[in-house]
Amino acid sequence: MLIPFIAALTLVVAQAPATTSSAKPLTVLLAPTDVARGTPRYLIGTAQEHVAEQLKARGLEVVRVEDVTRTLPKKKRAAMMRCNRTQPSCIASLGTAAKTDVVMVTEVVPYLNAYKAGVRVYTAQDGAPLVEHSVPEVKKDQVMEALTQSLDVVVPRTLRVLRPEPVAPPPTVVVQQPTVTPGDKQPVTPGVSPGVEPPTRVDLGLSDAPKVETPGRRKWAWVPAAGGVVLAGVGTVFLVQSRGEFTDLDKNEFPTLAEADAARDSGKRSQTIGVVGIGVGAAAVVTGALLYFLPTQQASVQPSVTLTPQGGGLSVAGTWQ
Repeated sequence: MLIPFIAALTLVVAQAPATTSSAKPLTVLLAPTDVARGTPRYLIGTAQEHVAEQLKARGLEVVRVEDVTRTLPKKKRAAMMRCNRTQPSCIASLGTAAKTDVVMVTEVVPYLNAYKAGVRVYTAQDGAPLVEHSVPEVKKDQVMEALTQSLDVVVPRTLRVLRPEPVAPPPTVVVQQPTVTPGDKQPVTPGVSPGVEPPTRVDLGLSDAPKVETPGRRKWAWVPAAGGVVLAGVGTVFLVQSRGEFTDLDKNEFPTLAEADAARDSGKRSQTIGVVGIGVGAAAVVTGALLYFLPTQQASVQPSVTLTPQGGGLSVAGTWQ
């Protein structure tokens, strides 16, 4: 009982999700611009408060510059407040004093007949510019909306650089071993190791594929049909030739009796060949047609040709089912 309990407890612990510590929120030192001439003081203060609330709503930790400089000596505090906040050395001194990740400078400065509102972000360690965005030509009542638009741009970019999302590790696959009790025989499938699934048999279905059979009789039916057409054509030629010779005999076109007798014999011979050719050709055509169109269980078919001095005849005899 103790060994299975320990194995089950180990499996539960392995499957439990590991607790990941949340990333430390990004700290921002919020400083106003050092170019404030022409901008009302209350507008600068309102802009600073608006940006601070927006940053907190986005999950960032805000440190105001006055909270940092209040603890400094008067001389150092005055020098820090008067430094040019576009210089890397000034930004680095502010970031070192505040111990934040970035320094964000809020800008609300005159621009033509309106204001330009936006924010600039620098890295606190070396004062290098990271990202900035501003909206020009906004009226006084549009300054806060322009600052919100700028924050929508710079905050996601800053987080992607300084707080990239961690890559989730691949899931751990835990294989539970079967519990074997000493003294019990485990069923074993022949040819399969215990704890291993037998392979699945895949039937491709090739044995069930339909088989196409070509009847041999139909395949050769065109041979007698083609031969019959040729024989019928030759017989027609001889028959026409015999008709021409008989016509010449009727018109007495021959000067001597011997030539007339030769023409008569040639006509009879041509007539016989023509009748035989047409008869045999017709029989061959009929045979090819019967071979093609009759059912496969046909027993026998026998065409016959009958020739007479006056003409000929064609007959077909056979049995089929």
